[in-house]
Amino acid sequence: MSGKIELPIDLKELCNAFEDSSNDHRYYLDLETGGITLDFLDAAEREELDEMVDEASKERYRYLPNAESKVGNKDMEEFIETVKGAKLKEKLHIAIARSGAFKRFKNVLTSYPNEIERWFKFKDVKIMDHVNEWLEEEGIEIIPQKPIEIREISPLEISDSKEIEESWKGFCARGCLKCDSEEGFKERYFVISRCPDSEEEEHWLDETLKNKFGIKYQGITAGIFNDSRGLINSAVCRKCGSKDIFFDF
Repeated sequence: MSGKIELPIDLKELCNAFEDSSNDHRYYLDLETGGITLDFLDAAEREELDEMVDEASKERYRYLPNAESKVGNKDMEEFIETVKGAKLKEKLHIAIARSGAFKRFKNVLTSYPNEIERWFKFKDVKIMDHVNEWLEEEGIEIIPQKPIEIREISPLEISDSKEIEESWKGFCARGCLKCDSEEGFKERYFVISRCPDSEEEEHWLDETLKNKFGIKYQGITAGIFNDSRGLINSAVCRKCGSKDIFFDF
């Protein structure tokens, strides 16, 4: 589709962002990377980020719309029209008539296992509809994610890297959870181009680390870089051979 902004967006993450109705959360989409960022904001922080996104960086970042109560109520009303039982219909109409509608609506459905299961499926379809409408309005097209790339990196590279957030520079193995040793660890680190976003990719990553690098136990940390990359950490205690290692700053 010509004129579209093509981005490798994690569709599941995008749907979760659209579903989040918290007033303390603010999501924005990076139009260069396709990454979705969540900020926990107070009033001052929100104003600062608004200025950053709406002025200096408006060409790169796009706010995701907050989940609006009007949209949620409309979805619930549409679902109620699909309910066959007159008594349940009446209960649901009463539930959404006042503030706190979603909680009361869900509480009513809890006593109807088949209906609440049907509601969850209905809601997922509606969220996808809202996502697709927004993508169309913004001229954005989701394209497949590139395969995950893995590169081993030394602790020295982590310390010297200008791409890694300063607050992460002291991150390393701190203790063995089996013998309580606090020193003598064999550490290995890997940079991945992005974190896995499906069970299939998680399985592929586990198998690749095991077969290519001999790593059977590892942790993945996001947020170390200023992009979608992640850091994989693995360590072995030289004293007892345990791979159950605690990492900290």
